[in-house]
Amino acid sequence: MTDQEHQAGGELQQDFTGHLWPPFTQMQGLKPVIMERAEGAMVYDTEGNAYIDAFASLWTVNVGHGRQEIYDAINAQMQKLAIYHIFQIGNEPAIRLAAKVAAHMPGDLNHVFLTLGGGESVETAVKMARQYWRNKGKGTKYMVMFRDRSYHGTTMTATSAQGLSVNRAKFEPLLPGFIKLGAPYCYRCAWGKTYGEDCKMECARQVEQEIAFYGAENVGTMLGETMIGTGGVIPPPPEYWPMVGEICKANEVLVINDEVITGFGRSGTWFGFEQFGSDPDLVTMAKGLSSGYLPLGAVGAKDHVFDAFLGGPGEAFMSGATYMGHPLCCAAGIANLEIVERERLVERCAELGPYLQDGLATLLAHPIVGDVRGVGLVAGIEYVKDKETREWFAPAQGVAAKIRDEAFNRGVFVRLLGGGHIHAVAPPFIISKEQIDTVVRVLDESIGIVEKQLGY
Repeated sequence: MTDQEHQAGGELQQDFTGHLWPPFTQMQGLKPVIMERAEGAMVYDTEGNAYIDAFASLWTVNVGHGRQEIYDAINAQMQKLAIYHIFQIGNEPAIRLAAKVAAHMPGDLNHVFLTLGGGESVETAVKMARQYWRNKGKGTKYMVMFRDRSYHGTTMTATSAQGLSVNRAKFEPLLPGFIKLGAPYCYRCAWGKTYGEDCKMECARQVEQEIAFYGAENVGTMLGETMIGTGGVIPPPPEYWPMVGEICKANEVLVINDEVITGFGRSGTWFGFEQFGSDPDLVTMAKGLSSGYLPLGAVGAKDHVFDAFLGGPGEAFMSGATYMGHPLCCAAGIANLEIVERERLVERCAELGPYLQDGLATLLAHPIVGDVRGVGLVAGIEYVKDKETREWFAPAQGVAAKIRDEAFNRGVFVRLLGGGHIHAVAPPFIISKEQIDTVVRVLDESIGIVEKQLGY
């Protein structure tokens, strides 16, 4: 790096801390890291340091960084039509993208409403569910069930359906009509244990109990991440979603599966609900839809949901925004999905997933690693003071944050989740086995360093 480039980098850091206000960031005392470029599973900062992006820029860059095909598709579309709304009007990329998404969804999830991100998709799906019941003459069915430890975005609707108190408390009072279910699963699931015959599936029965308490005439929607993500990377037991689906169907409750993380292959199938036995009425999507190259999200709807909005002007879905169906974003989405199809990346995720899970499972040898769990190319590593009691470290100790920082200094980026006690690993689908080995080795070294500091 030349002196001139270094000076420019210093000015950029000053502008960062002086003017840019990033999300979920305490600016006081922040040590700026500025990413400059990326390729494959690697990102590089302005100081020339290289990192394995073991979190795919917030579980997003499924096809990897630097895909020229996506750049070319965006540029080609820009030469034809860079922007035009889709209120009663279509554009070719939006039409083609919706058809491509629908083609990969099972059953009669034939209708795709385009958005610009995950939170906006959740916002849209909840509004869609509420108007669905109003259009059906059952407007009292406005209440929405959501689960503890869930994360659905940061819009006011998504925050009201937020199961992580740290993301809720500062914005209360929140919207009415949202019913919080208790712990999504018992310790067996949260700790990757087998589901024995004595499992009473109380996690699923909570749905039935809450519907009975509030009345089926008032409860209209069950919203849940197919697999708990930000709340700790917790796959559901195999019986959970089929049982929830039966309960909801019996009580005329729509099921929304949030597939913002698991959609488009990360769990090893095109959509996570396929392998976890759910049959949703609505599906929220984002992240892997465009691999983050441009903002893009969607809501998939079954035929019966779509049909409820047919009729006169009063039945039309009364929601939308200027940039929904943006031609450039949709062009990026099409190019991204074509890469996933052509390179069989969903199949690669299924094949490479066990290699990642087995590698990370070796970290259980550490006394402070309480659990390693996941599916496909997504995993969670949970840190505890004592494996027997499952007690977490005090937040002030910042144990998981220290391990994250040690790993970052060694060239591996992982994400802190679950209230600060869990690391998530969710790399691009194109990551190599050698890079996975490096991620495991660096985490092993970083955990060991922090254990010594703690006196283990």
